[in-house]
Amino acid sequence: MLMFISASSVQAHIAIMWWYTFPHLTFHLIRWFPKSNRLKIQFILILFAFALLFPQIFILSREHTTRYCGQHLFDLLITSVVFTFGMIGFTILFTVMDPVPFEVKVIFHVFGGFCFLIGLLLAIFTSMAVECRTNTVELYYYSVAASILCMISAVFVAVMLPFWTINHFWFRSVLSRKNRTGVCYEPVKCCSCLWHI
Repeated sequence: MLMFISASSVQAHIAIMWWYTFPHLTFHLIRWFPKSNRLKIQFILILFAFALLFPQIFILSREHTTRYCGQHLFDLLITSVVFTFGMIGFTILFTVMDPVPFEVKVIFHVFGGFCFLIGLLLAIFTSMAVECRTNTVELYYYSVAASILCMISAVFVAVMLPFWTINHFWFRSVLSRKNRTGVCYEPVKCCSCLWHI
């Protein structure tokens, strides 16, 4: 995991996966609302985070999910459930904490690193699990969907990482919200979710 440490933030953006991306976007979305009027959006975001857990629990509860599959898709499903609980925890923290403490940010980015590794393993094992398409149907298609989400998140990182890196080494050259300057200020002023925590 690539990590840059500065006095103001810890950035580990090479590791964005969908378990990491949802709390990341939640962090930015919740701040679009005034502090006095966040209760409804907090409730909706936390409810949606829990809703992402139900398909995994459903697939886990299916009897034929435990059938033999040449790859470790069942093990990765259990790992995905654990990471989803982590995602829910960070979503709750980011909706209620303002500002978010530095230590929570560090732990969140370390979590992102593990998300990267699990997402990479999931994509590799899913690509080799063609035989599982017939005997563990739901598990296979869940793994395909999760792999696609991981790859979309990786593309997001690949596009944004150069900007984050440049802004780290040449502070505020790419974006400075306080001074309202920088190369990327105009594109991200209405969509701050493109930037980092």
